[in-house]
Amino acid sequence: MTRYCAAAAFFLIPSAAEASSAESPSLTGYMIRIGLSLAILALAGYGAVRYSRRAAPLKAKGAVSMLASLPLGKDVLFIVRLGPDVVALASGGAGTRVIGRWRYEDWKQYEDEDRPQ
Repeated sequence: MTRYCAAAAFFLIPSAAEASSAESPSLTGYMIRIGLSLAILALAGYGAVRYSRRAAPLKAKGAVSMLASLPLGKDVLFIVRLGPDVVALASGGAGTRVIGRWRYEDWKQYEDEDRPQ
């Protein structure tokens, strides 16, 4: 990879011999430099996309999780855990509204009471 970068830098950085004031820059040389620059940028973008897919996305465990969802006609009721809290959200055509908010420990206590022994 470093060989390709060095070769690209050799072609893209103008040398002192080319930068004489008596000689006008050629259109061909300019177009070759622009084409090489675009090709290098395209390869760098392709490599970034290709190698970023291989890395697993970072997920915070327990930060956000859906506990339940219940369709209510055109609306939906969502119970979501947001860190130490549990939030009930109603989502529908009019937007999303917060119905209630509880501590996760309190939510767990009521959930354990509902289970048959």
